[in-house]
Amino acid sequence: MTATPRHVDALVAEIGSTTTVVSAFDGLLRDGAEPRLVGQGTAPTSMAQGDVAIGLEAARAAVEASVGGPIEPEVVLATSSAAGGLRMTVHGLTQRMTAMAAREAALGAGAVVEYQTSGKLRDHDLREIEAAQPSLILLAGGVEGGDSETVLFNAVRLTGLTARPIVVYGGNSAVRSDARELLEGAGFRVRMTANVYPGIDELDIVPARAVIHDAFEEHITHAPGMERIGEVVTGRILPTPGAVLLASEALAAAAGDLVVIDVGGATTDVHSITDGSPELAALQTDPQPHSKRTVEGDLGTYLSARHVAEMMPAAERPLTLPPAIPTTPEEVAAAQALARFAAVTGVQRHAGKLVHLYTPSGRQTAARGRDLTECRLVIGTGGALTRLPRGLETLQLTRGADGGDRMLPPKDARCALDREYIFACCGALLSHFPAEAVVALMVRSAGLTEADNQIKES
Repeated sequence: MTATPRHVDALVAEIGSTTTVVSAFDGLLRDGAEPRLVGQGTAPTSMAQGDVAIGLEAARAAVEASVGGPIEPEVVLATSSAAGGLRMTVHGLTQRMTAMAAREAALGAGAVVEYQTSGKLRDHDLREIEAAQPSLILLAGGVEGGDSETVLFNAVRLTGLTARPIVVYGGNSAVRSDARELLEGAGFRVRMTANVYPGIDELDIVPARAVIHDAFEEHITHAPGMERIGEVVTGRILPTPGAVLLASEALAAAAGDLVVIDVGGATTDVHSITDGSPELAALQTDPQPHSKRTVEGDLGTYLSARHVAEMMPAAERPLTLPPAIPTTPEEVAAAQALARFAAVTGVQRHAGKLVHLYTPSGRQTAARGRDLTECRLVIGTGGALTRLPRGLETLQLTRGADGGDRMLPPKDARCALDREYIFACCGALLSHFPAEAVVALMVRSAGLTEADNQIKES
């Protein structure tokens, strides 16, 4: 006799390069219901078998086994970092202006930026782009009413590529139609977005993030091994880091300025949602987006483990490197040590610092980079911080001390863990369910309550 399926609001798959995690959620739509994680299942990602749906179905079966029977979801959503994730190259006019803005847009969308240029593309640059094999190319350049020659020159140069990745155009709008005609005439699929750097010291990267997400979904459904994902998933497919940033933004709207840290096997992602302090904003030398993500490709607990160990002080360095999934006490201790160093170093790199400039009128203090001093909440997500021991202790080490030049979260910032490992899922859920319900899931997972004075008055 077949069991009656259990209805849930959503199944969300996080499809990684090695592991697929499927989470079931309910209580997101009904008045008076408590949004909650119903169950979770894990299976190896089946890229090597040429069909990611095999691993997805295995992880779903694991969820159903954990709840005692079949599940009937309203929607099936997904995030993915498989098939190389969202690999991009970005190209602008000047290093500190349009190229920087393009990079911020790409990273905020959840991309791994494989190559970045400023100015006119050279033969060497084209070879580097070919070698990077990007999923998408972001072409920017020129403020509104400014230079248009360089971005059009670069559009022509891109037509010399052998491959035809999707091109997102986020440059001077005066020549957007010309650039589109050039690129589409050469066989590229082109997506248009607002100028990412419309004026001096002015960023406009949120529209580009949305366009990049749409382009990524189009790309990922055609990636090797991912062809059937569109048949299994009923909603939007987001790059996993981009989903984490969306979730972080929603939580920050309720809980205030925050930092979210995700230490993985290959990289460490740091997301921050803040405008910084008004006092330091007056000293800033570079424009900063409200939402920022950095990815450190040399900080991870598995693929990057040897490099991390070499950077660590000798007294803290593990004697042996851990496998992808540590099991023995020695392996767990080694992975935890690597995660601690990666998290602290990742936040140090993400944060800006105060610098002292000497001018004819005397010494002046300037702020360069990201100001995290208003972030009174630091949250750890991902397997290394949420599944290994001493995750909270690791987060506490990312905070700053009085008197330092690095603009870190304050020493009294609260630290919390995404214990249910759902932040990426929540980024996907935001496209289908009320933000209040999705935020409630994150509040519960991180152990935040109104009694802790962590949620702002609405």
